[in-house]
Amino acid sequence: MPISYRSILSVPSSSTLIADVDKVVASWLESKQITVPLLPGTTIHDNQEISRIDWSNEVVASRRWQLREHWDEPIWFTGDRQPERIAVTSITVIQGRDQARIWVDIDAPVLRYTNRLGEEVTEVQESGTPRVIRALIADLETNDGAAHPFAAPLVVRTVKHVQELVTILADDQRIGSSLVSSPPLGIESAQWVTVVADLTRGLDGMATSYVIDPEQLKEFNTAAGAALSIGPGSLRTFQPGVKLGIPADAFRHRVLSARKIRETPLKKIARMLRNAEVKRLADLRLPLILRDVDYGLLRSQRYQPLQGIEELREETKTVAEERDIDLALQLNDRLAAELERQKKDALDALEQAIGLMTQLDDLRETIEIMELETSEVAARADESQDTVEVLRRRLIGLTAVAEAYAPLTDDERTIYPESFDDLVDRLEDFDRLSFVGDAETARALDEHPNMTVAVHKAWDALASLQDYAALTSDGSWTGGGIYSYINDGGHSGRCRLLGFRSTESDTVQNNPGMIAQRTVTVPATVHSTGRLMMTTHVALLNGRAGAPRMYVYDNVSSDGRVYVGYLGEHLQTARY
Repeated sequence: MPISYRSILSVPSSSTLIADVDKVVASWLESKQITVPLLPGTTIHDNQEISRIDWSNEVVASRRWQLREHWDEPIWFTGDRQPERIAVTSITVIQGRDQARIWVDIDAPVLRYTNRLGEEVTEVQESGTPRVIRALIADLETNDGAAHPFAAPLVVRTVKHVQELVTILADDQRIGSSLVSSPPLGIESAQWVTVVADLTRGLDGMATSYVIDPEQLKEFNTAAGAALSIGPGSLRTFQPGVKLGIPADAFRHRVLSARKIRETPLKKIARMLRNAEVKRLADLRLPLILRDVDYGLLRSQRYQPLQGIEELREETKTVAEERDIDLALQLNDRLAAELERQKKDALDALEQAIGLMTQLDDLRETIEIMELETSEVAARADESQDTVEVLRRRLIGLTAVAEAYAPLTDDERTIYPESFDDLVDRLEDFDRLSFVGDAETARALDEHPNMTVAVHKAWDALASLQDYAALTSDGSWTGGGIYSYINDGGHSGRCRLLGFRSTESDTVQNNPGMIAQRTVTVPATVHSTGRLMMTTHVALLNGRAGAPRMYVYDNVSSDGRVYVGYLGEHLQTARY
């Protein structure tokens, strides 16, 4: 089952830690009218199954409580309701010589339904923050590297607090994200804390959040560097091990613009932030101590039923000797229950194995995609370096040594958008481009991982199309269409249009459904019907799932403009 919540926190090592956690778990289970197991094993109470598993070696001692219970579909759910929908809450405590951890996972059922657009949706049912994690944080001294979980966003009011926050962000031992925001102009920090609290609802135990007082925002941005700065009213999610002052590291730490926070329902943003963090933590490679303990606990859990069967086997001998019919019937019932549990565990193991194989296939595809992207970026870097060196030699040959080694000015440096949301807002920078697509479809790309490369490629393509349209319109370049512009080189415009495709396959152009996906509304001056199919496009990422595309129409010869008709996920083709 997919993970819908994960929290991994450190705690001070102590001889009573496992017993202390046991008390918190017992109190939580009692609130559900379940008695905590006093010994390793499994008990069932009103269709709720609670297990305790112990495992230790010469280095660590550990204990895991696992609650399996039925979850109803949410109230808003309109699909077919299923009677067998099991959620599993796992609470693990690890007591080592030098370190101790608390690890809470919730594996939730999947929801399948048709949304308002008629699309089939499959998603993990949200769990919220389990009460047990709040109790553990309240009763134990927990931390995540240099960060400490707390109930509400922490206000950063002094220079010292800024320095402490910078230390937290740079900490590579931190596991959860840190979300940093600052109030919009004219809003007090105390008032903004309530907004950020709503935005980060459901992230307790998974991430920490901070509100920088406006008086300290400049101090923070100076320490973080321009590429990692935040503006008034925006929010940036900092992953562990931030490389402060290094622009290239900004790719990992995504920002929500003030406009998006202002115009989007807070519940929607909160859900997006939570889903992104859950996915990141679920995909995260667990620390070595957790991997070792998890394997040990799983082996111990698998062995427990075998111990029960051995006990039943011994009782069978006693029944056979005494010829006790009533005891034989009781024993038969227990054997049947044990076999049913074994069958259930086997099916669960099979489901997990299938899920792991699917994840492996997805990872392989992701690796292939990343290899393609890396090769492409490396090729661009090599070509750019060659170009720079050749141009420097030419300038030196012209006795312009100072110009050859002069750094780029701010006007010469490309300031890339931080997200597709930011890109859509900045499309007005291009006076020769008209965006006639759906802005929300473009902004939705930010909910997918690894989109920074796509944002940069999209911006480069737009900037190139802007220069193409401008140079063609004023007669500075007369070489022909976009394809010729890319391959000519005899012009002074930007030309970064990697992944350019001048048309679609015959299959796409003869398929009504695929045609409809690529048909957009345009001004009547562009097409008399007000509708136009676009086939020219730019592949912004390689691969299948969600790989974004940008479709354009060259109308420069008529009105001096290029029209951007679609910016979003990969549209349907014969292959995809």
